[in-house]
Amino acid sequence: MKKSFFTESTKTEIKEKERIDLSRIIKVKDLEDSQFGVLPSSILIPRGFENARKFMKHGREVKPRRFYSLGHASEDGRTPIQLREEAFNNIQNLYYCSYSIMPFGKDERKRKIALIECLEAARIFAFSHQFGKEILIKPYDDAFRVKKDGAEIIAKVPSRTKNHHYLEFKLMSVPIIDSPEKYRISLNFNSDHSCPSKRFNIRYKYLDDKESSSVINICAHEIAAYLKTIEYYWNIEKNIIPIQMCHFAIPTQETVNYYLKFENNLLIFDESIKPKDKLRKPNRGEKEIGLWALVAELDYDKTFYSKKSRDGDVADYNWSIK
Repeated sequence: MKKSFFTESTKTEIKEKERIDLSRIIKVKDLEDSQFGVLPSSILIPRGFENARKFMKHGREVKPRRFYSLGHASEDGRTPIQLREEAFNNIQNLYYCSYSIMPFGKDERKRKIALIECLEAARIFAFSHQFGKEILIKPYDDAFRVKKDGAEIIAKVPSRTKNHHYLEFKLMSVPIIDSPEKYRISLNFNSDHSCPSKRFNIRYKYLDDKESSSVINICAHEIAAYLKTIEYYWNIEKNIIPIQMCHFAIPTQETVNYYLKFENNLLIFDESIKPKDKLRKPNRGEKEIGLWALVAELDYDKTFYSKKSRDGDVADYNWSIK
């Protein structure tokens, strides 16, 4: 059972609203609070994938520009935010399972970041502020090797589940020093955290895959801890490097509002399920595709570039069900 801040409408509650049949996923954003949309499952998962679970593991990724050496990265000089903007604004369709970054050096494991995890991280961050369940961090950043390897951060992040309080883990390779190494350090981001969304997201490559099966899936808890790290270093240390080198897309309030409609104003028509009405809630893969559809429609700036002048503070975002 989820804590109330993280709950969503049940299928029964959604069906009490006025039904609107939709032909395109982006039309979800136009639904009124008193309406619910119905989308056919056939238009949501691309051909070649049996289900959303397979799609989330093996689907196409958005790939911000890769670098192959520290010299290559520092010569380019663009921040992750700029590279994300370029990549997001050049997507060709809505069928992406995530975006990804690729380290260079000894650790060559790809990091996959689903937009749905970025949304859930923003929700955890808002919950921590609005309900007094602060994300707690303890930086270890005074060692000689921090310039080369980045800081380590012990984090305690509130759980989304009732009767569970905090999840404790360590963030590694967090850039805090303004040096050329910040490019390599940020791409090596990792943690010792394990939760169901990471533990059971086992990926075995297809025979024609070029990349290794060894992939690190970044989850909402880790991203929420990084958001707190950004807040700490900016407010306490007056240090801009953690936000400058942040590889996580921070949603706007408009994107949050859209995402909430997937949870509270949308059902999927699926011929393969048992219920007589053939309706069900959207799954993770369908929500992910829906988020990429919004990026394709509105561009990066309006969807995943949070501006305080327009959106307010991420900590104060409105996550209430309407």
